Amino acid sequence: MGVLVDSHVHLHEYGEGWTRYCDGRYLMLAVSDDVDSSIATLELGRKCVYVVPAIGVHPWNAGGVDVGEVLRVIEKLVVERGVRFLGEVGLDRAFHPETFDAQLRLFEGLLRIASDYGLGLSVHAAGAWRETFDMLKRYSVPVAIFHWYTGPLDLLEEIVAEGYFIGINPALLVQRKHEAVLERAPLEHVLTESDGPYSYRGLTLGPEMLEGLLRRVSEVKSVDVAEVSERIAGNFRRALSSVRS
Repeated sequence: MGVLVDSHVHLHEYGEGWTRYCDGRYLMLAVSDDVDSSIATLELGRKCVYVVPAIGVHPWNAGGVDVGEVLRVIEKLVVERGVRFLGEVGLDRAFHPETFDAQLRLFEGLLRIASDYGLGLSVHAAGAWRETFDMLKRYSVPVAIFHWYTGPLDLLEEIVAEGYFIGINPALLVQRKHEAVLERAPLEHVLTESDGPYSYRGLTLGPEMLEGLLRRVSEVKSVDVAEVSERIAGNFRRALSSVRS
């Protein structure tokens, strides 16, 4: 089946168990939740050639942080450690609307950094899909991956037209809206992800679910699973080649 692409995994949350995924079967974009996990994720990237580290602060963690200080630290890490992606970053009206103003300030600062240094983004946009997309365009972000996209299908068409990617994860097995997204999204703009370790509707999401996910993508798109695997790997290589080297 070839290499398995995990374009969104919280690898730092696995403790010492993360090493089982660093055997060449997986190519991973490992995302972070805050400054401390960003530093931890960068260390995982140093130890494993199959890990592309992404740093940042999750919108759920935007409340109560010193935005200016966080941005200073993130930019310093970008400069000193050659960071290529920010993530998991973005906006969330669905689960944490009470901190939305702080989320906006933080995300805008992160977008300035991405624009200045030519970085890609792994974005969380629950309940704020349009606002997130409009801000990405405004800052001319070269590459964006919309993690676990369940947003409007008409916006999906705009996202694809902009050249951005749609993250599809194992929730596809139980979430009809996610399947509808996959049905509409061109395969050239699809990336697989696990969002591990995360529990959802009885599923324990993780990289080990990617083979089953590819088989389901193959069924939905009516494309041979080997071809699906090859094309998604090509999509990921294209995403990486479009950001700073």
